[in-house]
Amino acid sequence: MAVFFSLSSLSHIWTMISLTLVFFWIGFLSVVPYLALCFYGAFVCKEQNLKKKYNAQWALVTGGSSGIGAAIVRKLASQGLNVVVVALDDALMAKFKDTIAEEFPNNQFRFVGCDLSDAEGQSYLDAVKQQTDDIDIQILCNNAGFISTGAFADITFKRNMANYHTNVTAGLTLTHYFLNKMLDKGLKGLVTFTSSSAGFIPNPMSALYSSTKIFLTTFAASLAAEYTEDGIDVLVVHPSPINSNFYSNAGKMSALLSAQKLSSPPSVIADTICRNAGKVVVSDQGPITVVMKVLLVKLLDWNVFTEIMKIALPFNGDYKAMKLRRQAKQD
Repeated sequence: MAVFFSLSSLSHIWTMISLTLVFFWIGFLSVVPYLALCFYGAFVCKEQNLKKKYNAQWALVTGGSSGIGAAIVRKLASQGLNVVVVALDDALMAKFKDTIAEEFPNNQFRFVGCDLSDAEGQSYLDAVKQQTDDIDIQILCNNAGFISTGAFADITFKRNMANYHTNVTAGLTLTHYFLNKMLDKGLKGLVTFTSSSAGFIPNPMSALYSSTKIFLTTFAASLAAEYTEDGIDVLVVHPSPINSNFYSNAGKMSALLSAQKLSSPPSVIADTICRNAGKVVVSDQGPITVVMKVLLVKLLDWNVFTEIMKIALPFNGDYKAMKLRRQAKQD
């Protein structure tokens, strides 16, 4: 009996050890190659001159009048590229027109003031075509986007759809148009998307933002495989928090205010694009993005995290404030 018990206990212990080793190995295989790829993108890849890499003369940047977009415009211009800036026709655009021309007097710039939230996309596509019909756009940076904070049902449907079309439809519309132009002429090129680490996880209180961003990531990764043999690279960037107008338009959610305190300048994204173009497909920029992916995607199952989020949200201050506002409306 004692021998049987001993053998049974040993068998049980060995099973536990084996399972532990299996799970460790699975985690190792998941995390280590990912970290190696992040290291390669951040430290091994050197800055490239995109004008020379793609033998390009012109680039186009959406949301290019401020924040990350403006930083990308400046970076491309510093490499000798001429740039078409697409953004809202507002005070930021008016100011940027003057400053960018003063900073780069030897470059050409064209400006398309338009609203990228148009559902059909025809209005801004016509405006873009008018400004680009006589030039070849070989570098397209789909950067425009914004966030709407609050419970989905509390945000007007018009605002939600404007958010969706700016973040998703505009990128699809312009990418389809310029991809075909490059393919028809046999030109090399680059298409980039500014996504977000918010797409890694469910994002209650900004549900549309995270949903549109993970769409961009999956879409970009799919395109990268389709067009690499044609000499057209696709890159999607997941920035760590960036100090830009994004936060001034995002409301006062505590999570966003905390993230802003850890933010980096927009220029790091422009630098990332120049390093990683044609080297990797998905670039997780900065330590916060990398840590989020390891903890919330690699080590914790996504389905499990959604259950944790559902249980934890009622304790969140922003959620409680939303519930109070809704109750006050009903009263």
